[in-house]
Amino acid sequence: MTHKLRRALVVFLAVAAWTSQAAAQPPSTVPSRSLVPATFPRWDLSGSLGLLNIATRDAGSAWRAWDVWDQKFEYRAGVGRYWTTHLRTELSVGTSNGWDDFDVAAFPVPGVAAPVYAFTNVERRLTTVAPAVTWQFRENTFMHPYVSAGVQAGILQEHRFRSPDVFRSTVASVPPIDERTTTIVGRPFVAGGFKSYLSRSAFVRTEGRVALASTGPQQVSIVAGIGFDF
Repeated sequence: MTHKLRRALVVFLAVAAWTSQAAAQPPSTVPSRSLVPATFPRWDLSGSLGLLNIATRDAGSAWRAWDVWDQKFEYRAGVGRYWTTHLRTELSVGTSNGWDDFDVAAFPVPGVAAPVYAFTNVERRLTTVAPAVTWQFRENTFMHPYVSAGVQAGILQEHRFRSPDVFRSTVASVPPIDERTTTIVGRPFVAGGFKSYLSRSAFVRTEGRVALASTGPQQVSIVAGIGFDF
């Protein structure tokens, strides 16, 4: 009987020692799952494709007396720098597909009551460089809305061509033109959109941007693309 009691006492002391050691260890925690890293990234890089609506004043067709909007494709790339999980500065560069247009000019001819009208073919392409400050809302969520504001520099390249052999009248021919010009116009803009994360670093981005002038909106673009944080 004493032997059995001694064995039970040894087993009890062993179990008590094991229990005390287990209790002294820190409790294990289940790692939390999040699409956003615990330490926020410092940079992001993205590429987008969309539609650019541009007023004729910014498209170089100032001779038109009516308000017309042209629709072009826009290709845009951007790089951003995070300062906090919400505040980010960004620089984006975009370009449109080239398009053909025409201008009309009147040439008075001596001895002819009505002037001679000549048509000039114009090839145009718009490139934009836009620094911005962005505020991103919410954290650790699938979709991050944001708003941006900045100044957009629009670089309009034009190639104007007119042949004297094409535009003739019975009394005179119009002077030829073959010239290239570049015009830069600055516009303040506001933008807003969403970043939807597919993983910890990859995201899908949609954005709308409006460039303004004293007469109102001059450029409206809607783009969508992909990017990643690093």
